[in-house]
Amino acid sequence: MGSKFRLRRLFRPIINFLARTLSKIGLSANGATITMLTCSIISFLVLIFFSNYVWFSIFVFLTGIFDGIDGAIARLRNKTSRFGGVFDSTMDRLSEFFIFLALLINRWDEHLWIIIDMKLIITLSYLASIMISYSRSRAQILYDGDFDIGLMARSERLFYIFVTTLISFYFGYFNELILLFLLLVIATAIFRFLKVYKVILNSEKNQ
Repeated sequence: MGSKFRLRRLFRPIINFLARTLSKIGLSANGATITMLTCSIISFLVLIFFSNYVWFSIFVFLTGIFDGIDGAIARLRNKTSRFGGVFDSTMDRLSEFFIFLALLINRWDEHLWIIIDMKLIITLSYLASIMISYSRSRAQILYDGDFDIGLMARSERLFYIFVTTLISFYFGYFNELILLFLLLVIATAIFRFLKVYKVILNSEKNQ
């Protein structure tokens, strides 16, 4: 059921190459997860203390890369585990928290078109992002299959923030692009919820 249009498909050759290389030098799947979280913390620090959008975007990108590497290493070593899945999911949510918190603090006094408070936009974006991930994880507990559906899954959210930050550094329009991000994640959350609801209805009909 997973979407055919995931960015992970595009980056899979790079992720697999990095996973093989890092695995050979001793990096474990959990180590890659911790590296992913560390990249998100660094992105937070460089934006809050230095207002450096370029380095912020780079470390957000690395967060997304290592988010794929941890799972790839686990598969290479055939060491997938329930704890690893829980640990990875927990660190994923924590890493997004640091990234959105950095944006929230950075845009604290900003308004879009004078009347729209950026604090509200960023907070709603974070909540919608969490709901996208939660609906997938909850659905996969109850039903077989991959519920990684909709446009703005985690990989796409991180990549959007990466690209948006670079674009805004050179051309501006950061607030407008974050508003677009909000609309996209809300649409994805609703789309994913409706798809899960449809699966539940079909399952109940077949019982």
